Amino acid sequence: MTIRTRSIAIGAISAIALAGAAGPALAQKTITVTTTKSSPMAFTGAPKTLKAGTYTFKYVNSSGIAHNLRVGSTATPLITTGSKTIKVTLKKGTTVKYVCDPHATMMKGTIKVT
Repeated sequence: MTIRTRSIAIGAISAIALAGAAGPALAQKTITVTTTKSSPMAFTGAPKTLKAGTYTFKYVNSSGIAHNLRVGSTATPLITTGSKTIKVTLKKGTTVKYVCDPHATMMKGTIKVT
């Protein structure tokens, strides 16, 4: 193998490694949180920790009861069924609260941002 051939091979391997590293990070940027008919007063899918960055939170409500999802100070509108999305920027070293505004005593939690 010549030096030129070796350089091309190493460059190709580096490009493949970078593409593989970037793929999962991009997929992780959308968080889906749901409320179902079987658990109409609970959120499912909200993570306990996330890395700092900007995320799209997709709230899916199939409970038949009007709910919303507020993450920090950003909230979806109330929906009885269907889905809505919000974008939220999470800062490293913070803890962010999420809540359903009408049912804040039952439907709430926190996300630690690392």
